[in-house]
Amino acid sequence: MGFDRDTYAARIKSLRKSRGLTQEQLAEKMNVTSTYIVKIENSQRTGSIEFSVELADCFGVSLDYLLTGAEHINKKQAIQAVISFLSELMAEL
Repeated sequence: MGFDRDTYAARIKSLRKSRGLTQEQLAEKMNVTSTYIVKIENSQRTGSIEFSVELADCFGVSLDYLLTGAEHINKKQAIQAVISFLSELMAEL
């Protein structure tokens, strides 16, 4: 899985919409023009790596996810969550 400009653009648009933000609101949060956001969402630009880092932070996603769509799961946290869930189930028995 690598970088694809079109899916990157679609991911940003989807994240923006899921947060209930307009292009103008996102532009204001990111200190850029709404035209800049439009160009990114239309795959005409990708922006700098610094912009991507700030965008990932703004949306609360990893940079890997923003750039490639890859979701990395922290295995230790996942195992701890499963253990906690199973412990709660066991206590109910």
